[in-house]
Amino acid sequence: MTVATNGSPPPAVELPTVSTGAAVFRLGQILGTAAGGSARQLARRSWLRLTRRQITRGWPEEFARIIERLGPAFIKFAQIASTREDVLPPRACGALKRLHDAVEPMSDDDVHRALTEHFGPDWSDVLHDFRFEPLGSGSIACVYPALLADGTPVAVKLRRPDLTDVMRRDVAILCTVFALVGRLPGLRGAPLSGMARAVGASVLRQLDLQEEAENLALLVEDLSTLEFIAVPEPVKELSGESCVVMTFVPGVRDRVEMDELSPERRRTLADQTLRAVFEMLFCTGLVHCDLHPGNLRLTTKGSVVMLDAGFVYRTPEVVRENLALFFLNLGFRNGLGCAKAVLASAEQVDKHSDVDAFIEDMTRLVNRYGGMTARDFDLIAFSTELFASQRRNDIYASSEFVFPLLALLMVEETVRRLDPDVDFQAIARPIVFRAAAGRPAGERRRRLETGGRAKGLSGEVLFRTG
Repeated sequence: MTVATNGSPPPAVELPTVSTGAAVFRLGQILGTAAGGSARQLARRSWLRLTRRQITRGWPEEFARIIERLGPAFIKFAQIASTREDVLPPRACGALKRLHDAVEPMSDDDVHRALTEHFGPDWSDVLHDFRFEPLGSGSIACVYPALLADGTPVAVKLRRPDLTDVMRRDVAILCTVFALVGRLPGLRGAPLSGMARAVGASVLRQLDLQEEAENLALLVEDLSTLEFIAVPEPVKELSGESCVVMTFVPGVRDRVEMDELSPERRRTLADQTLRAVFEMLFCTGLVHCDLHPGNLRLTTKGSVVMLDAGFVYRTPEVVRENLALFFLNLGFRNGLGCAKAVLASAEQVDKHSDVDAFIEDMTRLVNRYGGMTARDFDLIAFSTELFASQRRNDIYASSEFVFPLLALLMVEETVRRLDPDVDFQAIARPIVFRAAAGRPAGERRRRLETGGRAKGLSGEVLFRTG
């Protein structure tokens, strides 16, 4: 992989090929699972109607359950699809967002097997007091507490066994299906095929946890100047393709309620959290896009810990420039400027797109929301209206522009609860100006721009677990 320093697109990714026999067999399984779920939903709805009971679970919810039964590759695609309200209806996105949460953990036998494959049969000589009860469980990996030989507490992230072949096959099938669906009437122009290929390549890269270890190390360095932000640091000599060993941040397991903190501390944490996100968005370009409350922990020491570097996005230069323009113009209530930033990064703008109507929508939206504090500014409502306008006017945002916005959507709930009066646009403004002046992220960014490090830093989406 190569460093994207001039806004050029990342190189094309070769997706796996699958034999016809394997594809037909798997398609049969997929159709069987989908048919079974649909039959259960129809029977449930019929029974509720006959008994005059309220129908509380609809087709989007059943669809999410079908996806969960189909396995990790399908779950990953659904997780990304849940963020694309410019392509899918809001209710469908809401149902799919459930798949970001914990799934069934590995069995003890699978955990022992994963440890043996990575560390060897004497793994207990390396990891002392290993606990088989997971700290977190995702579709790709689970995280467990342990101690190193010198007593240092660590978190051990283990990839589930036997995933590679299954995920390669499912990703190839899903990319083909998305390409075909994108040709249907009403969906022509929607970037389904391109989005599927980008997500598919990212889903496969997540199988190599060594890259997640490298991203953790970069996040530690990127955010080191923020006093109250902590990121677990990987133990590089113990990490590899199927395992990441990382430092255990003190207090991360303690449940800290926000009302236990002083108002001054809450305001400081809200400020620091937003600064961390904006530094990633506009300066470093390595963005943690999964900062939901489960991955953004408060500690007894009064700090914020960012966990799970599995969903990380490396933004090309041109995307950071458009994001900066978008937020600057939002702060100054310049709807035309915001519209131009979105249009410049759009996946598709053609003769079917109503650009004038989109600009009018953006002007009304920015006039209403621009300059508000977190108490009054609802980022989810703002984004929903933005995506609805794009969908209505046949202007589809590129994934490169949407994924960085996801970082803010994820962190909004935590920041709003910490300090509803925080002015996130005011916090963003000096960081954007500093980035525009060519002083983005210190020594590491300068090394990247001179080609000092290439591996794992392209303008591509990187998913590891979740």
